[in-house]
Amino acid sequence: MTATANPTGNGSGGGLDESQLDRSADGQCGYPAGPYGTGVGDRLANTIGFNLEGCDGDVVEFDSFMCPEAGNKALLINIGAGWCGPCQEETLEFPELYEEFEGQGLEIVQVMFQDWTSQLPTSSFCEDWVTGEWADRQVDLDLGFPVLVDQTNEWTGVYLQNPQAATPINMLIDANGNIRWKSEGQKVGLDVLRTQIGAVLASPYEVP
Repeated sequence: MTATANPTGNGSGGGLDESQLDRSADGQCGYPAGPYGTGVGDRLANTIGFNLEGCDGDVVEFDSFMCPEAGNKALLINIGAGWCGPCQEETLEFPELYEEFEGQGLEIVQVMFQDWTSQLPTSSFCEDWVTGEWADRQVDLDLGFPVLVDQTNEWTGVYLQNPQAATPINMLIDANGNIRWKSEGQKVGLDVLRTQIGAVLASPYEVP
């Protein structure tokens, strides 16, 4: 999502209202002020210094998704692994969701912490995941939203203590970095996601 930031009030569509963003005094990118946490109602944990990489191997700072110029009113963070069946199932549905809500201010960011065999993810795995060249089959897929890999598990470890039981994780973050909704250990239906996304887009500037 690369929409320009034009103040348009509190609803969905258009850019961000920078007067309602809880940022530094000069309105730059970054995590809003803490305290931080990992539960609903908390501010998204500040993970500066925990590097994530794109499929091209370039380091991505996660707070870049919370820049005013990015225009993101709602951020759906998905944490998953290649071996995880529910992760595969929901990934196949995400393009439909992204097409529906991207123009209203939604960004989806998927963070993969393991590959098909529970190993740390590589750039090659990331590319195969995005294009549908999956280990056990080829699927019709070309993900248009950012997919990142965590090659140290530092970032993922903040949110995921038991990978077998809690994967996937889905979190909805509003424009002020608040965790507004969270699901762990199961695939979430599109109807639930639509309802939760719509609620954040309708009121993206709530404070803890």
